[in-house]
Amino acid sequence: MEELSLPPNIVAMMREQGRDPTKDPAAFAEMKKRKEEREQSLISKWNQQNRQQKVKSWLQDSIWSGSRPLNFTFERWEPDMQTNTQLAREVGNSAWKLAKRMIAGEQFNVLMVGEPGTGKTSLALAIADKVFKNAEKPYLFISTMKLFGMFNERFDNPEVGHKLKDLQKKAKQAPILIIDDFGTEAGMKIYNENTGKTHFKPVRKDMQEWLYEVADARYDEYENAHRGSTIVTTNNTSGDLVQMYNPKLISRLITKRKGNTIYFEGLDDMRG
Repeated sequence: MEELSLPPNIVAMMREQGRDPTKDPAAFAEMKKRKEEREQSLISKWNQQNRQQKVKSWLQDSIWSGSRPLNFTFERWEPDMQTNTQLAREVGNSAWKLAKRMIAGEQFNVLMVGEPGTGKTSLALAIADKVFKNAEKPYLFISTMKLFGMFNERFDNPEVGHKLKDLQKKAKQAPILIIDDFGTEAGMKIYNENTGKTHFKPVRKDMQEWLYEVADARYDEYENAHRGSTIVTTNNTSGDLVQMYNPKLISRLITKRKGNTIYFEGLDDMRG
């Protein structure tokens, strides 16, 4: 073994230990192995920090109803806490299967429908968490109630207007976009004395246009394919949502595929 063929740092290290690098190939191999393991450990640590920073930047750009980031994993989903344990298991398994499809590279929209507190937001976050950890696809979270508040504020606060533009750009590009509590911003039903029926008041036009631009950018009409995956959680039926929003927006945002829809009806409100 020629000394000149060995890495200089290994040669120096062996000489410091009183070893002859030209006559001790086994020792050289062991030291080289340890060096490679240390380097791999440093690379792994750097990759982990880089992944954490990547998801952190998306979370910082998200808007949350409580003004602080939320997180949830499949490990925290506990079907036994529900009265209908079987339904809770089925709902969790359905979300898990959707996550696996996204990890495999599929891009599609997801609809989660049910009463408040039944776990829609939790499982939406669990899907996003799973996909990020396995496929390194970060996610953006948008609370529609918080978004609605920003539209109310933007004329009095120019900074909010700039933030809405930046948020929209990010929403168009997000590998996974969660639109949470969609439809809640419309408020309560209004009773029409002339018809004797109730209906929802349409959501403000500027917010509808903002969301339409996002949904349109995330859908390739020519290819009939989605750009990224969008998860929508709502307490409302599709019929309710059409009263609140332009049908073109609903068509682009709300999936009609049964396999991409999870119903939470029958589960208990766990917020109490």
